[in-house]
Amino acid sequence: MKSILLSVLFLVSPFLLMAQEATENWVETEATILEVHNKVKAKSTRAFAMVSFTANDGNQYETQVELLAIPIFGTTKAVNDKITILYNPETPQLAKTPSKSFIESYAMYLLIGAGIIFSFFNLKKAWAKRQ
Repeated sequence: MKSILLSVLFLVSPFLLMAQEATENWVETEATILEVHNKVKAKSTRAFAMVSFTANDGNQYETQVELLAIPIFGTTKAVNDKITILYNPETPQLAKTPSKSFIESYAMYLLIGAGIIFSFFNLKKAWAKRQ
């Protein structure tokens, strides 16, 4: 059991580190989605949105941000939806959506992984009984 937990922690740690990017001085604002693009590939789904927002300097900016995507389906966001973004006040074209909690962002992947692990152990037990 310890080895399984260590393996999961080893696989998850890069995601935890990426979630801790230095965006402390970035400004939070509301943006309007202009376009949505889902990129569905065999192993992953990514969703991007072209958004428009007004920065603290009073200027209007358009930039692309990545959205939380559901595998195979894409995002639940649509054109004209309002979303919260973070942008760099020094370079407002650099923006991103705020990080969700790890569980909220990766819960589906964790459940799928747990299902695969439990299935593997059940198959292993069944195989052992057969022999």
